[in-house]
Amino acid sequence: MEAVNVLFRYSPELAVLIVRLRGTLIPTAGHSIVTFNDAASFKIAIDAAEMRMSTEQLAALMNARITRSPKAQVKNVSISVSGHQLLIDGTMKKGVHVPFHAVADVGISSDNRVRIDIHQVSVGRLPVKGLLDALGLSVEDLVSQQGLKGMSVDGDSFLIDPQTVFPAPHIEAHLSDAKVAKGGIVLLFGTGAPRLTTGEKGNYIAIHGGRIEYGRDEMFDSDLTMTDTTPADPFEFYLGQYWSQMVAGSIKVTPDEALRVRVPDYSKIAGQPGRR
Repeated sequence: MEAVNVLFRYSPELAVLIVRLRGTLIPTAGHSIVTFNDAASFKIAIDAAEMRMSTEQLAALMNARITRSPKAQVKNVSISVSGHQLLIDGTMKKGVHVPFHAVADVGISSDNRVRIDIHQVSVGRLPVKGLLDALGLSVEDLVSQQGLKGMSVDGDSFLIDPQTVFPAPHIEAHLSDAKVAKGGIVLLFGTGAPRLTTGEKGNYIAIHGGRIEYGRDEMFDSDLTMTDTTPADPFEFYLGQYWSQMVAGSIKVTPDEALRVRVPDYSKIAGQPGRR
């Protein structure tokens, strides 16, 4: 699999920008084939990739995870960038709802997770000693991990596991770097830049080899490429609604039995009928 400049949407709220990726689609336990009809049927084993999350995308992820912990008192998380640090704001219930503000650095933990280290936390105008106090979490919350799938708290740090924090399809990859840059965070996987071999141009997802299922069709020794109809911006691909995107696109069958599909961005066709 190769992907270039793809806004991969896991849900209407959660997305990540794949700048470049090379890897393999692997069926998960209990599945004999990769099927686009079931996101849980496969994982993406990454050889090398660069991904980016904007501050809005990172805030959406944190709102979807940390704020759902039963005892967490945080809501309405928003994130911005100042230099090489994240600025995290939101509201917290400490008897009444009050605003909080935090400054954080981004790096990698020893166990291959994104580490967001909080250096300053203030609630209203008062500093707070620790992140646990600020979030209203107890040790029991951290042990049970209720509501914190793919995310945990270690002292005054958030730990985010890119392999499990997002919904399916999950990735399998070695995180080599994480840093603040260009209005969000950059995640690098594997060693070096992804080596792309398909020769495709523009924004695309290309799948070569193996078996895949899409709609009612199955492809052996797969050769499927989806290209963006509007290459000026990232190719927004939402697996949960992929058929609607394909219906709105155009398909070309090549003499060597490959498929080339020109696909519009999901947000440009949202609401149109499709077989899903």
